[in-house]
Amino acid sequence: MNKWIAYIFPFLFFISTHSLFAQDCGVERWNIKSLSDVDTSKVHFDCLKKSSVHVQVNLPAPFGRLYLRQESETDIYSIDCFIVGFVKADDKDIHVVIEDITTDETMVIEIKSPECSAIQKTSRYSDMFELYNWFLKNIGVPLHSFTSLPQHKLVTITGVGFWDFLHGQKGMANNGREIHPVLSIKFKQN
Repeated sequence: MNKWIAYIFPFLFFISTHSLFAQDCGVERWNIKSLSDVDTSKVHFDCLKKSSVHVQVNLPAPFGRLYLRQESETDIYSIDCFIVGFVKADDKDIHVVIEDITTDETMVIEIKSPECSAIQKTSRYSDMFELYNWFLKNIGVPLHSFTSLPQHKLVTITGVGFWDFLHGQKGMANNGREIHPVLSIKFKQN
């Protein structure tokens, strides 16, 4: 019996500590990105605004380092666009580069990992869980190096407007605008 415990205990310890650490995902404005901030109640989930990559990348960016949710981060947008590539980030998000359907302007959208504890606690968890799995099945499994799609995918994405600080991400808008988190993606017919 003692031999059994000696073998099982380290295994159980590894599993429990690994799952605890795997749940810690992001840092920078994480509560806003994960819809776990107190101002999430101000997000207009019932009002979808039609937009485009072109419109989003040309919005005036707020000044300075942001800590609280901005007024322009309370809207849900629907955007027709092309998915051009994606990568798995260190914070476990899938960073997706999208392109405007009429210009070559790009921006980043982010799909949250359902294994993050903050995501598991949000009221939008089921949407994010379904989206993450849909992406894996229909677009691809993200790697830690950027995957460019040989054939761009025409989709409609919906999600929350977000301001990120400029840190050299591939495809990032010059104003730091993102859709983060994404709540749904659907293929659009030509």
